[in-house]
Amino acid sequence: MSFTITSLNTPFGLAMFATKSSTGGSLAILLDEPNPHAAIYAAKSQGVSWIIEAVSMLPCDGLLQPDDILIPDQLVDLTQQRSSTFFRNRGYGFVGQNPIWCPDLRASLLTAAQSISQRVFSRGTLAVGEAETTLEAAQTWQAHGLSRSAAPAAYLAKELELCYAVVGIVGTAASKLGNTLIASVAQHLPTAPTCACRQTMQSARDRGLVGDDWRTWIGE
Repeated sequence: MSFTITSLNTPFGLAMFATKSSTGGSLAILLDEPNPHAAIYAAKSQGVSWIIEAVSMLPCDGLLQPDDILIPDQLVDLTQQRSSTFFRNRGYGFVGQNPIWCPDLRASLLTAAQSISQRVFSRGTLAVGEAETTLEAAQTWQAHGLSRSAAPAAYLAKELELCYAVVGIVGTAASKLGNTLIASVAQHLPTAPTCACRQTMQSARDRGLVGDDWRTWIGE
């Protein structure tokens, strides 16, 4: 299954990712994304509806083995040095983070993963930290895996009303297993979304705080 590589300059830097059209909307794939602000902004500007990020993951316990797949249902954000919002100096109010991942996209990821591997875990906590974050820190929060990506991408996607979900692969996300999973998930996307991801800013709209042009929502 072929994907199109998109490269785009944004106010947050250069973004590059793979996209694939589907009946439910365009899908973008991120791999251990180092610049989530640029990637999420670029995906929105290209009309993307779904974003999946595959992250390389270290296991935090003895349950996960090399090449195991985790479709987490919880997130522990251990980052301290990252901007977590597009809405700096804006008073739009709180954007809810429950559920943290798009339920439609997460279900599609789970179906795709189970079609290619018998070692798929459908429940678990993903801890996200910087390079110096230790496994001990993640274990303190009872996390099952530790990665360097997925936060703040999950929050940024909600702010721009995009469906986002993450899959953790023990080892390297850009592996043969990861590529196979990415190719498979595009076949399992729902034809019509049932989630609320694409209305996360409706309250701000109703109060007249934001208009139709999402680019004007973003603070400097």
